[in-house]
Amino acid sequence: MTKITPLNTAEHSGISIIESNDFSRFSSEHLIPVVAQEFVSLATEFPIVFVKNAETGRFTPVAMMGVKKGINLYCQDSSWRTGVTPLGFSNAPLSLMKTSEQSDEVMVCIDQSSHLVVDAGGHRLFNDNKEQSDYLKARTQALLDIASFNQQTASICQLFTSLKLLEPMQLSVKLINNEQAINIDGVYVVDKKRLNELSDEDFLSLKNRGVLPLIYAHLLSLQQLSRLIEKQNRYDLSL
Repeated sequence: MTKITPLNTAEHSGISIIESNDFSRFSSEHLIPVVAQEFVSLATEFPIVFVKNAETGRFTPVAMMGVKKGINLYCQDSSWRTGVTPLGFSNAPLSLMKTSEQSDEVMVCIDQSSHLVVDAGGHRLFNDNKEQSDYLKARTQALLDIASFNQQTASICQLFTSLKLLEPMQLSVKLINNEQAINIDGVYVVDKKRLNELSDEDFLSLKNRGVLPLIYAHLLSLQQLSRLIEKQNRYDLSL
């Protein structure tokens, strides 16, 4: 259970936050939302694909961390053994929330039920004068940066949609411990044929917005599917 409340000095002046590479809270999430700014770094480890919201029709980029739904192969225990980490993994126990539906102003909230919240021994959120600590200021700025990155990523996905660049990925995977192949569906990738057939004007619009490196990183990341399948086989054999 979570207990998320707005951060304030009256309630939280005496608590601290510890940092941990235990991301086992994501153990059942095989698709992790990411932002465009981390495509290049994450592409060295994870396939980056897109998923479509059935209600809005909008696309979101995600890092595939499992072949089977409900199993994140990287977060089954408390150890994170990979050199790259999605930005969103480091948010907890802090988050941003709008002050009202009509306002663009946000406030910092904290999940008081998180194991990362401690009474002593961690990074203080407020100093003795009940002013924000440098640590809290840095964490708040990181949250604001990610919020901005999310907006920019949504805009890029809308651009891909307008140019009809995204197509469903059809992939059937045969695992060692499964008699039948597993179909990976519900994910989308950039259509290379469509990309190459863009008009000069549309292609230049991608170039001028700095989007081309992101597309190439995404396409290159699909080579990591073989790594993911091998990891799934090792996981299945260990059970």
